[in-house]
Amino acid sequence: MDKYDHEIHYYMNLIKNCDNFEECVKNNVEMVSKLPEILEVVSQEISVAEHMLWLYCNKHSTFEIHKNSKYALDYFNYLQENFLYSIYCENCLNMNISDLKNCYYYELNVENAPNHRHELFGEYIYNEINVYFEVLNNLKNAVD
Repeated sequence: MDKYDHEIHYYMNLIKNCDNFEECVKNNVEMVSKLPEILEVVSQEISVAEHMLWLYCNKHSTFEIHKNSKYALDYFNYLQENFLYSIYCENCLNMNISDLKNCYYYELNVENAPNHRHELFGEYIYNEINVYFEVLNNLKNAVD
């Protein structure tokens, strides 16, 4: 993924795993200026993860990602290249992408996928969502 992924996700992991947010910030002062971007990444990636959860629950999903949602687009491309294609074989994943003026419109269908592949994807998405909630929870606790 792009540079933002490595840098911002590094800080997200620090936040997720820190026991003492104040100490974490003292040791990583540059992180403070990245907090708005971290929250933007979390917001956009949770949106994509929500659509992937919908795919898991219903075996089909349709959604739009606005072209100016850089993090969401990068995250979906990352999921597509590294997880959708590796978990669902080509015969199991039907995907149609429409390039509209302001957004990309995705139609995904995995009805032909065996249940064990579907369950693997579900586990991955649940883990991703939990990471975002841990980051948000630690940030919330830091300001309480």
